[in-house]
Amino acid sequence: KKRGMSTPLQASTWESEQTTFVPAALHNWLARRRVALSLIGFTTLITYNFAIRQTVPYNPLAVGEPLVILALLLLGTGLAIRSWSAGTLNKSRELTMVGPYAVLRNPLYVGSFLMMFAFCLLCRDWLTMAFVAGPLSFLYWLQIRFEERRLANMFASQWPEYARQTPRFLPRRWSRQALQGWSRFEWQRNREYRTIAATGLGLAAVFAWHLAVR
Repeated sequence: KKRGMSTPLQASTWESEQTTFVPAALHNWLARRRVALSLIGFTTLITYNFAIRQTVPYNPLAVGEPLVILALLLLGTGLAIRSWSAGTLNKSRELTMVGPYAVLRNPLYVGSFLMMFAFCLLCRDWLTMAFVAGPLSFLYWLQIRFEERRLANMFASQWPEYARQTPRFLPRRWSRQALQGWSRFEWQRNREYRTIAATGLGLAAVFAWHLAVR
């Protein structure tokens, strides 16, 4: 990708994409509190499913179940995308345009949502899946817009062209730069090992839940 100065047309196109129907103050408030709001939502739904609905989740080890296979595939894919992203991301030091960032702008969020949908499938929890697909997606869409405005200010000469060529979530084409830039050092600095540990704990919790209520 070229890293030269953006043209006025490219910059104005980028700015026009940032218009939103959410007032700026509310937008920023929701974006900054997305983690707390997400935890409140998930805690409420998990309590409801466990104590009231008494949902019986799948056994994550039951690999003969089609939905378990699908969930594990989504989980593995999401985890791989996150690790790929974390190994190439240089937070705030430079605009990352290699690795998965060569084909889409928000691979970490794509990986995270695949993993959340995977756990919803394992838990047979369509209510939480609706929460992830609806309110939670909206919260993180606001956060993405917030982050992209910050990146546009930090890397004003590079961002408009990068944003024009690279979709937010769904890649349009492959780039050889996707195979470049991964570093174990960056992966460790971005602490992606915590996601692997959390995934293992999550699977153990689903298994324990399955045994407790079956």
